[in-house]
Amino acid sequence: MRKVLSVFIAGCLALSLFIGVFARVPPARADTYGGYWYTVSGGEATISGYTGAGGAVVIPGTLGGYPVTSIGIGAFYECMALITVTIPNSVAIIGEGAFQSCTKLTSVTIPTNVTSIGGSAFEDCVGLTSVTIPTNVTSIGFYAFNSCTALTSVTIPNSVTRIGDDAFSYCTKLTSVTIGSGVTRIDSYAFGSCPALTAAHFQGNAPTGTTDMFMGCASGFTVWYQNGTTGWTNPWYGYPTAIVKNTTKNQTVMVLQIGKPTFTVNGASKTLDSSPVIKNGRTLVPIRAIIEALGGTVGWDGTARKATAVLGKTTINLWIGKNAATVNGKNTPIDSTNALVVAEIINSRTMLPLRFVAENLGATVGWDQNTQTITITYTP
Repeated sequence: MRKVLSVFIAGCLALSLFIGVFARVPPARADTYGGYWYTVSGGEATISGYTGAGGAVVIPGTLGGYPVTSIGIGAFYECMALITVTIPNSVAIIGEGAFQSCTKLTSVTIPTNVTSIGGSAFEDCVGLTSVTIPTNVTSIGFYAFNSCTALTSVTIPNSVTRIGDDAFSYCTKLTSVTIGSGVTRIDSYAFGSCPALTAAHFQGNAPTGTTDMFMGCASGFTVWYQNGTTGWTNPWYGYPTAIVKNTTKNQTVMVLQIGKPTFTVNGASKTLDSSPVIKNGRTLVPIRAIIEALGGTVGWDGTARKATAVLGKTTINLWIGKNAATVNGKNTPIDSTNALVVAEIINSRTMLPLRFVAENLGATVGWDQNTQTITITYTP
């Protein structure tokens, strides 16, 4: 019943938005520049529409000489040609439905100045595989990432206090969720109908929740919380809980930067065989030093041109030039939205797709577009 009601509400919402505020019609007093419609108020510009060619879009920091501080309601609604988008640091607000139904959108760079992600902001972005939520965001609106069916993991920063209704519902490939210590409220069905989600990792005290906030998640779904935090029960709103002990001690955090051969492991400097590069929109790295820093092993079969990464109970095999791999024997596409992403040999070094390998080994990957920095976090 909850699922039927949710679908009905989502349909009504989408219909009302399409008929009303999300219709792609320029505002009465909007100015235009370079495919953007925008309005100015108080010396600040708000993008209200977009008619550009799409592709890899870098939104300008100013329009008409005014700083762009908001992506308005439905500004990029149903922009089917949009593949990636970089939002300037001047933006503080992403409005309701701003990128709704941009079905080919694969990645979004959200700047650190953003404080609010509006309702339905990325609803139905079925190609979105990753998103980094900056540490100034305080609220994630209703249906914000609803039905982002390619999204595999998400980390909610400590700055967020509330996760809205259906914010991540129907994210069918979502396997990992980390919820920051600042969250005090999780609304109805926030992570509902995420059948691949086996666990939610909470960093702080127990927030107020609902009995359906994780409804329809994987069998055996468990809420994990930190030793010493308060307010937890077992069950908690009907969900089984377990304590995580000494995660800080065992956690490994690595920081890499595109074009630099050095990286850090829990603050200690290490050296790669070759610098990370970006090719076909994805980061490739010489994986051996990274896997070994996590306690795993890497093998190479020169005859089959196959690289093997092993960590814990997970074994990943990748072949040079092939866009599919195996994870514990199961054939898995490296990037379901980009067939050009493959393992390659560059300057005599084997370079593997970082996000695919790291996330399938149980790590989380963060990306900062402004500094082109990658952060890998792994907790055994």
